[in-house]
This record gives sequence, structure tokens and C-alpha cells, in this order.
Amino acid sequence: MQNNFITKISPSVRIMLLVLLISILLMAKSIYLILFITTLTVILFIITGKKVNKYVNAFKKIVSLLLFLLFVYIIIFRQYQIISIIIFTYKLLLMSILIEIFILNTDFRSLHEGLYGILLPLKIVKLNVENVSLYLTLILYFIKLLIDAKDEIKKRQIMRGKKTLNVISFIISSFIYSKSKLNILQDNLKIKFYKLNYKKVNLRSKIIFFLFLLIFIISIFKEVIL
Repeated sequence: MQNNFITKISPSVRIMLLVLLISILLMAKSIYLILFITTLTVILFIITGKKVNKYVNAFKKIVSLLLFLLFVYIIIFRQYQIISIIIFTYKLLLMSILIEIFILNTDFRSLHEGLYGILLPLKIVKLNVENVSLYLTLILYFIKLLIDAKDEIKKRQIMRGKKTLNVISFIISSFIYSKSKLNILQDNLKIKFYKLNYKKVNLRSKIIFFLFLLIFIISIFKEVIL
């Protein structure tokens, strides 16, 4: 992951910030709140220092998932008005950018460290946080591998001289490819006697988290309570 302001934030805080921002977007009804999150997303986008084409490529990888979520939204909430569909589509676009900014390029160890940090308070109820966080990390990393599998499957198609692949075959190929990559990762972790080296949340991360938490609370107050 490129070294920038975002990557210097503790992994657990990065995950929580993503959850807070997505939650604000989902509850946002006011155009001003949506514009505020848009502005914040643009600022984060500039801070990361990534080129626009990297975000375009990342969006292409998850466009199928976004279309599926849009379809689910229309069916479940019976939203057939064009303006509602456009607003929700725009929210999905912002979410995809935020996911790319905060976690999509996060390595396995950082993702595991982040989930471990979030679950750490549950040690009070004697939850095996080490194992649970590891299994959750493997699940999330498998989803990441599925997203990345699209380009690899296309390359294999070209090498085999195939121009198209039906949906069922593509899904099966993606799962097989992702499962094999996950197996290789698990084998490497065993060989290297993988052990999580958890670092405490730094002061900068705490300040940023409480700032975003304040924004979240204000958003709830304005959108839900008022």
C-alpha cells in the first residue's frame, strides 16, 4: 500500500472510519449531507495521491457487485422513482471509492490487525479474539480475491483463445481461482509460523476516529431524530 496519510492511520481505525462513512451515506437524505460526504471523499482521494485510472480500474472490478446491490435495493425497498435510483447509485459510487481508499489495497496482516483491534474488547467475555479475527480476515480476503479474480480470469481466457465466457463458468472459475490463492496464503502462513504483531492505536488515529464519530453522531441527530 502506498505510504500516505491514510496508511498511517491504525488499521482498526481505518475499518471503523469506513463503516462510519458508509453508515452516514446509507442514512443520508439531505442533499447537503451527501455533498459533504462527497467533498470529504474528494479530499481523501487527493490525500492518497493515487491516479484516477486506479480508481476507475477498482470500480470496474466491483461494478457487478454494485449493480447487484442496486437491483436488491430496487426490489426490497420498491424504489422505482428515477431520482431515488440515481441518488442510491451515486451513493454506491462513493462507497466504492471509500472502500478503495481505506481497505481494498490493504495487505492481509494489516487487515487482520485491524479486525483484531476492533474485536479486542470482546476478550472480556472470553472470546477467542485471535481465532475469530483470523477467520474473519480470511473471509474478507477471499472476497477481495474474488474481486481481483476478474482480470486474471480474462487473461487466462485470452491465453486459451476464448473471447467470451458464460456467467456460470465465470463464477465457477472465479471461485476456484480465489480458493486456490487463499489455500496458498494459508499454507504460507503455516510455513512462516504466522503470528499477529498487534500495535496499539496511535494518538493521531484516536483523534481522527473521534472526529469522524462526532460527524456520525451529528448526522444521526439531523437525519433520524430531527
